[in-house]
Amino acid sequence: MTKVRIAVTGGIGSGKSVVSKLLSIMGIPVYDCDSRAKQLMESDMLIRQGLIRMFGEECYDVAGKLNRKWLASRIFVDKSAIERVNELVHPRVKEDFSLWAERQQCSMVAVETAILFESGMNEVVDRVLLVWADVETCISRVEGRDGMNRQGVLSRMNNQMPLDDLLLLCDYAVHNDGKESVIPQVQEFLQLLKRNLDKCADKLN
Repeated sequence: MTKVRIAVTGGIGSGKSVVSKLLSIMGIPVYDCDSRAKQLMESDMLIRQGLIRMFGEECYDVAGKLNRKWLASRIFVDKSAIERVNELVHPRVKEDFSLWAERQQCSMVAVETAILFESGMNEVVDRVLLVWADVETCISRVEGRDGMNRQGVLSRMNNQMPLDDLLLLCDYAVHNDGKESVIPQVQEFLQLLKRNLDKCADKLN
């Protein structure tokens, strides 16, 4: 079965998870890169071995669980360490997503990721759906959700791809400001996608 792979992306606080949940309700399975990456850092032997080589046995506790706080204290003080961990984890997540997508018994699947282009996940998707909101809305959401202060949120935003660049690279954008309804925007995206797919199928026939 030919599958269309949709990427749902956007900056911190944009509301990607809301759109992903809607797609799931509409019958489109969604792969969550963030949660799956955390699982793979414990279950994937290549990742485990790589992390231990980089940072030592302390990466995992006696029960084999990832020592997240300890590892974060080593990674986020050194930009080169972040890059090395990303180079280790991202290809495995990309491969895991491709295997997962093939197992789904439907014509469309989606993947939610905040770092679509940085991770290389854009190489294995067919369409990009960007979720965005204005800066102040995003800051307010993250402050309320994560308890992070304003400066901490801004720091995270500054490390992400600028919205203007994402808008140029995406196929469709959903504005999720909490005022404009998201549901019709997602429905319109899916309708446009289906029409384009039908046109491509007609040309092949």
